[in-house]
Amino acid sequence: MKQVAIIAVLLILLLIGGGLTMQLISSGDQGIMPVLQQTSNPEASPSELVPWKAEQLFLAVGFILFNLIGMAVTLAIIVWLIDRGIRKGRAEAGITTTTSNAPANRAGATDEA
Repeated sequence: MKQVAIIAVLLILLLIGGGLTMQLISSGDQGIMPVLQQTSNPEASPSELVPWKAEQLFLAVGFILFNLIGMAVTLAIIVWLIDRGIRKGRAEAGITTTTSNAPANRAGATDEA
């Protein structure tokens, strides 16, 4: 629970920082702190999204997600096959995976009283 709270606080801090940065950039010369604008060309601006930049971002995110999902599915299949092989080997060897409440007989011990 403590880890979730830490992650939530960090996400809120990131959102606040991003919001303050956008306010600072959009206010221009009228803001609290002066911002040096290097260019007025929207193609070169890191804060303005032109159509070709949006397309590139969409393609990059799609590519990354597609590859991550592919890796996850591949790993899931590999783990499933390994587990299937282990279960099959245990079944052939006659080893059960369930535990019983009965005490195990020790080596050399007999049930005779």
